[in-house]
Amino acid sequence: MKRKILGIISVILCITVTVFSSGTCVFATSVTSADAINWAKSCLGQKFGNGYCVDYVSAYYEYLGEKAPLGVAATFATAPLPEGWTRTQGGVPQKGDILIYTNDSAGHVGIYESDYSTYHQNWSGMKYVIQYTGYYTWESYWGCIHPNFSDSLPAVTLPVAGNPQPQTPADNPAGNPSDTPSDTADTAPDFSAVMDLAVRLFTIMIKGLKYVFELFRSYAASRQAA
Repeated sequence: MKRKILGIISVILCITVTVFSSGTCVFATSVTSADAINWAKSCLGQKFGNGYCVDYVSAYYEYLGEKAPLGVAATFATAPLPEGWTRTQGGVPQKGDILIYTNDSAGHVGIYESDYSTYHQNWSGMKYVIQYTGYYTWESYWGCIHPNFSDSLPAVTLPVAGNPQPQTPADNPAGNPSDTPSDTADTAPDFSAVMDLAVRLFTIMIKGLKYVFELFRSYAASRQAA
């Protein structure tokens, strides 16, 4: 009987760990691009963190169930991506994509809804979330990150030569979005990703063990009552 109980507990533990570990990607695969834009719109007028663009986009990552890379906005052009996400230099963005700009050493990031509707924090020094209704690209547009929404389409890549659209003065207002480096150091992304994974796995194990312990205690109590 004891062997049977231990076998059942082992199976339950395996199932629990699998469920909790797969749960780390639930948000990224169940959220649609429309849901993502609704979230972006709900943030208008709010301030995230210290008011930098990366603070807003980091909150966006969190909403999608992922952890953003550490460092300035330019880091998003090279840092490891969550599983299932793609990044295209010079790509044509889709609804909910993350826009990357390299207008200076710090760069800038924002959220794309349409060619004339994007969402930013620290736009021209404004330390809160705004909607920009000018054309999304200008001379410093680098490319985009495409999360794996439940309604995702294949990423579109433009020819390497040239920008998606020529820059016009109206699309590049004075004081275009730019973040200066914050106190957060640009640490090695690989180390950060490994540490994040270790913390997640440890949390999953603790939750699984607690669940099995409670199940075993309930079973033992029921046996005593019988």
